[in-house]
Formats: sequence, C-alpha cells, structure tokens
Amino acid sequence: MLWYFSHGPAVTDLRIFMTGVDMVRSGQGRQLYHFDAQQKAQIQLYPETRTSGLLPFNHLAYELLFYWPVSGLSYRIALLVWALANVGLLTLIAALLAPYSRTLTRATGTPLALYLLAFYPVMYGLGEGQDSLIFTFFLVLSMRSMDAGRTFLAGFLLALAGFKFHLALLIAFFVLFLRGKWRGLAGFVCGGILVVGISLALVGPAIFHDYPAMLRQQEVMTPWGFIPWFMPNLRGFLQWALAPWLDAGTILPVVFMSSAATGVVATWLVLRNRASRYRAKTDESMVYAVAILTTILISYHLHLQDLTLALLPMVVLAEWTLGEWDDRRLAGNGARGAQASTPWTAVVVVTIAVLYLYRIAAEPFPVLLVRGCFLAVPVFVLWVAALRIWSMAPPSEVKGPVIGDDARIARVPS
Repeated sequence: MLWYFSHGPAVTDLRIFMTGVDMVRSGQGRQLYHFDAQQKAQIQLYPETRTSGLLPFNHLAYELLFYWPVSGLSYRIALLVWALANVGLLTLIAALLAPYSRTLTRATGTPLALYLLAFYPVMYGLGEGQDSLIFTFFLVLSMRSMDAGRTFLAGFLLALAGFKFHLALLIAFFVLFLRGKWRGLAGFVCGGILVVGISLALVGPAIFHDYPAMLRQQEVMTPWGFIPWFMPNLRGFLQWALAPWLDAGTILPVVFMSSAATGVVATWLVLRNRASRYRAKTDESMVYAVAILTTILISYHLHLQDLTLALLPMVVLAEWTLGEWDDRRLAGNGARGAQASTPWTAVVVVTIAVLYLYRIAAEPFPVLLVRGCFLAVPVFVLWVAALRIWSMAPPSEVKGPVIGDDARIARVPS
C-alpha cells in the first residue's frame, strides 16, 4: 500500500474511476464508453497516461456514484480517503460476518476485522483504489438478508453489485435461480433496473450501443489489462500451465470445458440440496460460499483484487470446520468422530494459509507477483472442500449461523 501511495497515478486504478466521474460531471457522459474520449480526458487529468497507457472505465456508470465524493480531491488525498473509507467498510463487513465467525473468534481471540485486513487482495485493492470491497459488502448484505428470510431484499442487494455484472449474474444464478428463489429473482431484476436506470441517466441512450461495443473491443485496445496469467481463475491457470504445449486457440476450448465442468458440478450440488426433503433449513452461508468460489473459478475476467470475494467463503468454511470439530468433541462422539472431520479441517486450514501467505512467499520469488493465476490452485482446493463438506453433512446437521434470538441456543448436533 505504501508503495502505491508513494507513486503517482500511473501505478493505480483510481484514475479509471476519476476519469469516468470527470467525464460525466463535465457533460461528456455520452462519450463515456469511447476509448478516444476517455484517453483525452485521462491525459488531461493525469499526463502520465501518455507513457503508461490508458486504463479505461469499463463498468456500468452507476458505479461512479461511489467515487463521486472523492473526485474533487487531489489524487493522493483522494487515494488516501478512499482507502480509509474502505477500511471502515471492511470493519462493517466484519461486524456483519460476526454471527458466522463466533467459533473462530472465540478460538483465536482475534477480531475478525484484522483477519480480513490481512488478506493480500484486500490490501492490494486498497492500494489500487479499487472497488472490490464494495462488491463484497453487497454480497455479505445479501447473505444476511437471505438468512433473515428477506429474499426479495437479498436479490435486490446482490443486483447493486452489478457494476461487475458478470460476477453478480453468476452468483445470482447459483443462489437464486437454481434454488427457485423467485422473490429473490424479482428483487434482483428490480435492482438491475435501478442500476441500469441510473447508468442510463448518466450516459444517455448511447449506453445500449457503446457499452457492449467497448467490451468487445477492449481486450484488443488495452491488452495489458487482460493478461490471463494475472488472473486467479481457471482461465489464468490453464493458460499458464498449457502454454508450453498448446497454442492459444487450442487452450481456449480446454478452458471452456473445464469451466463448464466446474459449473455443472456446483449446479448439481445446489439442485441436490434443494431437492432434499429432509433439510428443514438450508445453510445460506454455505450456499453463498459455494456460489462465490464457483464464480471465481469459472469467471472469464478476474483480477487479483477481485479475490477479495473469497473472504466470505473462507470465514464460512473456517467457522464450519471449527464448529463441527467442537460439536463432535462436546457431544462425546469419541475420537473416531473427531478424526472423521480432521482431513477436511486440515485441508481448509492449509488452503486458507496458502492464500494468506502467498504474498509473503513472493518476497524472495518476485515472479509470483505477476503470476496471480497460481492462486487458482488453492481456490480450487477450497472449492472442492466446500463441496465435500456440504455434501457429506447429514441433513439433520445442516445448520446456519447463530443470529439474533438464536444466540441463546448452544451449538449442538441435532
């Protein structure tokens, strides 16, 4: 973070959003999705763009409302204020996740907010001036609403994360559509209408033509933002792993088939869980964890800061494994019961440790810094663990977090 703060606008992504705000505020909203117009505006704001290259704004214009309050500040002050605001947002996320981390907090004695802050993609996003924590915040709010039975609100809040629509749509597919949450889908549609409506008001009708055209051309116009080896997903890892043996045209079908297979497995598990007649209450946090990990893996475009989304699955799985261990031990099932969950507890712990220690390991091996695709491996292992844990849990033992009045009820096996 200090390195990013000590350098100029050329090294951070904050200029992407400041360029968008400046264009809309100066009456150039209709040209927002034109590369030439964005380049001209960005050079005026940040002359370094002439040598470092254009970083275009390519999200729905609705997102610019979040950055509008800091747009009047100087670059360095804006980056600092945005980082501080996001630290506050991270603290709020930790508070919202408190019911899902009681065992973890009790076992370690460490505030959850510190665990979240120590995750490298979070620090990376703060240094870059990125938006990943806003997306995560809406995800956590959506999960809390779903757990509280407010399905419409859960879908609506998920739609508010639609500035990264390719991620929001995938998560909605697993969490809402596959499970027949029609009220949630109605909320998602209403939220999507609001997001598109605000973007339409800022940009005008040109958005319906210019925005899709920009997305189709951007990988050619600014290829440095689409290098697969930087992406912690299946696409990035397979592009790196298969590059010595296959050409790009052959690798693409392999990526597609691998992503499709991953999506099909997750789809099968969600449908299987939905069809079970014995599950009185679905653990919504586990549904969201599986949906998020699947989305990270099969997404076509994903940057390192987007791995911030993995915070929710990591908290949920760490809590589940620790809680399951306590339940078996306190219930007196004997060493055999505890040993049955030991392998998957170990898998979850080691995988989370790898995700956390990756940046430290990159100090003596700088090549790891530009190989974010390696992180797809622990994410995939965490995904397998999530599927296994969810599928092997007896239906009567599927239980959600302790929230509200239920906080008086101790965790015991059904």
